[in-house]
Amino acid sequence: MKRLLAAGAGVLAAIVGFTAPPAQASDYKVGLVAAFSGAYAQWGESYKREIDLYMFQHNGKDGNPKVNLILRDAPGTDVARTKQIVQEFITRDDVSVAGGGEFTPEALAVADLVTEAKVPYVIFNGATSFVIDKSPYFVRIGNTIWQPTVPIGKYAAEHGCKHVAMIITDYAPGIDSINAFTAGFKAAGGETTDVIKVPLGTNDFSAYMQRVKDSKPDCLFPFLPGGPMVLGYVHGYVDAGLGTAGIPNYGTAETSENYLPAIGDAGLGIITAWYYSPYLDNPMNKSFIAGLKAADPDVLSKYITTFGYDGMEIIFHMLKATNGERDGDKAIAAIKGYSWDGPGGPMSIDPKTRDNVRTIYIRKVVKENGLMYDKTVETIPNVHDQWHDLHPAS
Repeated sequence: MKRLLAAGAGVLAAIVGFTAPPAQASDYKVGLVAAFSGAYAQWGESYKREIDLYMFQHNGKDGNPKVNLILRDAPGTDVARTKQIVQEFITRDDVSVAGGGEFTPEALAVADLVTEAKVPYVIFNGATSFVIDKSPYFVRIGNTIWQPTVPIGKYAAEHGCKHVAMIITDYAPGIDSINAFTAGFKAAGGETTDVIKVPLGTNDFSAYMQRVKDSKPDCLFPFLPGGPMVLGYVHGYVDAGLGTAGIPNYGTAETSENYLPAIGDAGLGIITAWYYSPYLDNPMNKSFIAGLKAADPDVLSKYITTFGYDGMEIIFHMLKATNGERDGDKAIAAIKGYSWDGPGGPMSIDPKTRDNVRTIYIRKVVKENGLMYDKTVETIPNVHDQWHDLHPAS
């Protein structure tokens, strides 16, 4: 039995304590699928918090359309389930726009469906660069692997790491990360000493950390999906004493604030590149965090992606451009080149690739006044997906 999680303004009633009227037949329909249960539920939970906030602020207000939002549950690794739900969005629910997802295989599974139906699909997360090319109706709001990984590779080499070992989750985004880090790292004079591939779902990294020690690199670069693997990796890194042995970690999202309480002081000094921290000092982010905290005072200890919030921004823009009708060509034309300010800073949609262009931050884990967080040490604006520079014909 399908699990219908929310529809339209009814999502908001649960968080702000009022009773919303039922959706009208004329409401614009949007279908989103995500992992609201299972091992990767932190993704769906984050999306939903951010979607709720955006809907509360914008749905049917200030000239914005009134959206009948349908959220359905598909654990991120259940690709068949995701495909089934998107098929139902198109054929049964008659949505104008669809989207969601956590992993690359989900986007690949629905590419033919949305292409045939000419329904725009907003990829919330699915970071392998080539995915966007699989359908002209795809738009990606989540970062690609290349966007944070090329900058951290360059930063590592420029800050004393000339030989790197990598621990990489063995699936498509992991392979992408090897190429992306290498592109930035080699451009700044670095060389790779060892690439260690680990299965998706690995939690015990002790043997892999010993192999890193044996290869004696100057630094370590990991790629892991969010969730349990991240904590397993960081604890393995700390338990093996790699940091104290002078092998610093240069990564991406391993020190997101929701992980820091479990990581503890061992995470101090870890350097990462990422598109967001809840402590970014910009007006949009302050408003975003204040809105999330109003519904959940403990939100800073939880996973925050911004993909749900930014995803709704471009969905609403497409709906306004098409008056909510199913006109995929018009919607996609409208979103190309669109720009706005998101919680992570200025954003736009590249008119050539339909990928996002965003700010990337180099961060260092610090503790100030008892608070552990990712402190920005370098800001890199207008970062696009560099994979497409190397594969222009894709």
